[in-house]
Amino acid sequence: MLTSITPTMPRAEHAKTALIVDDSRAQRLIFAKHLQSWGYLVFEADTGRDALDLCRKASFDLILSDWMMPEMDGLEFCKAFREIEGDSYSYFILLTSKNEKDAVAEGLDMGADDFLSKPVSPPELRARISAGERLLAMERELRRARGQLVAAVEALDDGFVYFDADDRLVLANSKFREFYPHSAPAMVTGTSFEEILRLGVEQGAYVEAIGREEEWLRARLAMHRAGTGERKCQRLTDGRVLQSVERETADGGRVGLRVDVTELHAARENARKAEAFALEQNRELRKALDELQTLYDALDRDLIEARRLQQSLIQRREHEFEGATLSFMLQSSGHVGGDMVGMFRINPERIGIYAIDVSGHGVAAAMLGARIAGLFSGGDYTQNIVLTQNAVTGEVTACEPHEVATRINELMLKEFDTETYVTIAYADFDIDTGNLRVVQAGHPHPAIRRADGRVEFIGNGGLPVGLIRGADFSTIESNLGPGDKLFLYSDGITECANAEGDEFGEAGLCASFDKLSDTTGTAFLEALKWELANWAGNEEFEDDVSGALLERHPRISGKPSRVCRHIQAD
Repeated sequence: MLTSITPTMPRAEHAKTALIVDDSRAQRLIFAKHLQSWGYLVFEADTGRDALDLCRKASFDLILSDWMMPEMDGLEFCKAFREIEGDSYSYFILLTSKNEKDAVAEGLDMGADDFLSKPVSPPELRARISAGERLLAMERELRRARGQLVAAVEALDDGFVYFDADDRLVLANSKFREFYPHSAPAMVTGTSFEEILRLGVEQGAYVEAIGREEEWLRARLAMHRAGTGERKCQRLTDGRVLQSVERETADGGRVGLRVDVTELHAARENARKAEAFALEQNRELRKALDELQTLYDALDRDLIEARRLQQSLIQRREHEFEGATLSFMLQSSGHVGGDMVGMFRINPERIGIYAIDVSGHGVAAAMLGARIAGLFSGGDYTQNIVLTQNAVTGEVTACEPHEVATRINELMLKEFDTETYVTIAYADFDIDTGNLRVVQAGHPHPAIRRADGRVEFIGNGGLPVGLIRGADFSTIESNLGPGDKLFLYSDGITECANAEGDEFGEAGLCASFDKLSDTTGTAFLEALKWELANWAGNEEFEDDVSGALLERHPRISGKPSRVCRHIQAD
């Protein structure tokens, strides 16, 4: 049975479409509700066979299919669906309770793009669909670029052909097929140059090959593979003379141009003009191919630039104050990440320090992290969410840390169009007195290493911001004495796992404090990253790693003891 769900808005030609395949009506209704709210026109099928029939009649941007179904399971449906030739690509997500690596590999081999384990959480489903939408957007852009390239070469008066690095046909225009009618039946995408050439030889298309077919074939293949750009005249048995130019591309493929010089062959001057024209056309074609390659490279370049921009947001890695030092660490797991750390001056005696971790990774998380960090910018109360002005006296003061978390929470839920949440640790520190006031909003417990070596983890966790309206946050009070250190860090440190799946944890952080007791500032943070890399067995971490280290200068020296305890705020 096939069922169409009435969309929540009139269907437009550009509307996103989704097909839900599941033998459970309840599951289909649940997924349909989410997809409709995300702007999809939704269709349903309760069996793989019915879904396959529907796919033969219509195309879908997204297919969400259960793995376990009667008659035809999701894996069989996926394989059969990928065998249907279509003009557009569909992003295929398999829903399964199977977590074995072999099962996942089998699904990918059959054509699935992604997997979700049941039960499926709406945020994770939305995140996976968003990833698919980005891939579909890139696929459409590449398809459009290829269409432009095909139109360009079809407009040429000469024959154009392009073979990939495996010497298989990618593109040949109508003029090229017209020049070689004997070989045209073999000019199908994926056919090798040698197969096309052999068919022409067997049909007697080349004058020079008659009577010495194998010898001519070997010489012609060698010239093609050399791709030197040398121009050769080629006589066909129908009396035409073609000028052939073939050149190797940067990716190891071959681009070829065929110019009919039959009438010009006897005239040297006209032949030179034809050669110049062919070279000019070749340059234009190379330019078109370069533009196509640019589309492939654009995403990677943008991500690299985004990483530079994100790193530049931390203009200084270390700040010296009268009696204290503040150091920062930021390393993304990919090109860009959702972690940010920074500071600002509240007044000459006090500084504000923040550590932010946006759920998820990639460009979207980095943009949200930068936007949240921007709320702490500068000392102007109109720009900094921490500062406020008394309407009567005009005095500018700093909000309590828990009020700062409340302000950001309300702002995100009211003005930020995102389903992402953020964890924050924000500290208000008095440099002269050492008084410390901290809010912990879902972030890991701030760590204080005392001068005598004890390590205290303060706070009671708290809710992330941007998740629940009216969430309560509390301010934690403490004091840093001479030689004490405060460390605000992301869960990329404590949740860093080794090959056995064991996390670094607070115990690992305590051990690192002890091991690196004589190391300070950015040197300590770099050494801590080495400790994490040794633990994980890899210098590239699976999650973003960030931290802010505040050190109050000691007045006396003393050998620290190895004590670690955990303190919960009331």
